[in-house]
Order: sequence, then structure tokens, then C-alpha cells
Amino acid sequence: MKVQLRAAAPLAVGFAMLFTGSAMADVGGAVYTQTNAPTGNAVHRFDRGPDGALTPVATYRTGGVGTGVTLQSQGAVALSDDGRLLIAVDAGSNDIAAFRIGRRGHLTLVDRQPSGGTTPVSVDIADGHAYVLNRDGVANVTGFDLDGSGRLRPRTTVPLTAGAAGAAQVSVAPDGRDLVVTERGSNRLETLPLRFGRIGAPVVTASGGEVPFGFAFSPRGDVVVSEAGTSTVSSYRLAGTGALRPITSALPVGQGAACWVVVTGDGRFAYTGNATGSLSGFALARDGSLTALTPGGLTATAPRPNDLAVAGGYLYAINPAAGEITAYRVRDDGGLDALPGVANLGAGQLAGLAAR
Repeated sequence: MKVQLRAAAPLAVGFAMLFTGSAMADVGGAVYTQTNAPTGNAVHRFDRGPDGALTPVATYRTGGVGTGVTLQSQGAVALSDDGRLLIAVDAGSNDIAAFRIGRRGHLTLVDRQPSGGTTPVSVDIADGHAYVLNRDGVANVTGFDLDGSGRLRPRTTVPLTAGAAGAAQVSVAPDGRDLVVTERGSNRLETLPLRFGRIGAPVVTASGGEVPFGFAFSPRGDVVVSEAGTSTVSSYRLAGTGALRPITSALPVGQGAACWVVVTGDGRFAYTGNATGSLSGFALARDGSLTALTPGGLTATAPRPNDLAVAGGYLYAINPAAGEITAYRVRDDGGLDALPGVANLGAGQLAGLAAR
């Protein structure tokens, strides 16, 4: 596959334009991932058709560099809820890059800022703020104010609790009151309260299974977490104290090394991406409990998924070892029908996935 490599437009000065709803309606769907290349990181853009098919469009340089190896994380690329802004982590140069998404889907680099720590591996956007997880050194979460044009302003850095090891993902709860971090090495989850974008002191919850990795929130705010060490999946509900209350604890996935998680927009189904080469589906009940969809946990195959995203009734997985994106239609019963994907993206260097 050939993709056009574009240098991002020069950083705009004083840009404050906000797009209208009608302009956004012209954009259509899209899927984004990043190259994570050590010679220069960049964001791949694919337009998403109404049938779920992906069309390669362009690749946009972030101005920073990646690591060239797996980030062992989920969420290295994040979209704002309105689909107008995108942020990618530059794990090799310890910064983040913010892009504005134009009316025809073109990405314009607006800002780059130091990540607030070492080796940023995950980012999330919520309510005019961005939150970055820095894995190495003194692991922390750094918050930024994010304006409508994509400008970033550092605000708060909060270290994770002593002993944090292998932090893998940060994400904000749907109600915007808390953010959650998973820690692979220390077998725990941390919940950090949010007040007007300011990050509070973390609360630690022991993981239901070994090596908690990726996770996703349901629309109701329940947290579904994969556990790679035991290849299990757990669900939790946020308590008023900031702790996570277990609902389903360490349910066997049936496939090896469950690492990444996505929940459908209607909250009915959750899926894990398993590093041994498969996707496993689960019914997600209103009380937050999980039930496997398929005996043995094999809902679909994938070369070796390494982050998941859903949009418009379709599920996508990046497969860095193969340098491709696989695509699936989500059936009404939660089953997955394989669709043509995109190949020849460069083996070994994809990280993060976001879709709208």
C-alpha cells in the first residue's frame, strides 16, 4: 500500500476557529493509528466507508519520534468526543502532538508539548483537557488544558503511587469525575479524581487477575479490564470513594494473553484483543457483569492484535507484527464478521488506534 507522507502544516499562531456542526457532518468516519517510528513518528489516516471499509488517505508527521518497539499500552492515539481534535504520544521524544481535524478530514499539527515525564504511552481527551500517562522514571499522569483549536497548556502532574510499574493505560470515566490507570507490573489499578481538570491523589485497587493491561468504560461507567498474565477479564464499578468495586472478577477468556479491550457504543458488548492471535467477545449486562459469547473464547481471528477501536457498528484492530489493520462487522448478537482490512503499513511499528 502506498500512502502519501505529508509534513503537517506549520503551527498556527492565534488560530481560534471552531468548526460548525454542518462542517463536521461532511467529514465522515475515519480511523487513526501511529507509526511509532524511531526515525520520525507519524499518524496514519484512513477514511471509513458506510460499509466499514477503510481507504488509506495520508500520513501526517507529529514532529517527534517513536520507539520502534511495542509500547505495551493501550490508547497511544486519542480523539476528542466531537471528533475535531486528535492527540498522539511521541514515546521516543517524551512529548505529545495535537492535531486539528478539518472539514475534509485533513490533519493540521497545531501544538507539541513535553509530556511531563518519561515515555508517554497513553493519552485521553475529556471536557477540554488532555491526560497523558508517562510510564518510565517516576510514573505519572500529566494534565493539560486543551482549547478548541488544539492548543495545549500544561496544568497538573501527579505521580502514581509508590511501586507503580508497567503503567499501560489512562482513560477518563464517562461522567468526567475520575480517571483510571492500569499497572501491569504492580498488578493494580489506580483511580485519580478530577475536579475541573485538576488531578487529585490516587486510590489503589488490587487487580482481579494478574497483569492488568487495557481497559474500556461502558456508557454507564463500568470498567472492563483485560489481564494478560492470567488471560482473564474483569469488570468494576467506580465507588464514591474512588475505589473500584469488582463485579465480574478474573473471568477466563479462553484464548492466550488478553491485552486490549474495547466496549461497543451501546454498551452491550466488550471484546479483548489477545496477543496469541484472536479476539474474544463478551456480553456486558446492565449490572456490569460479563458473559462469554463463544465457547473457548474464539470470536474472531487476528494476526496479533495490539489495540482496538469501534465506530459505526464496526470493530478495528491494529496488528503491528504484520503491519496491518483488520476489520470486522459487529453483528446484533455480538459476533464478528471479518471484512477486508489494510495491509503494508510497516511491520513492527504501529501503536494506538482511534475511530469515529
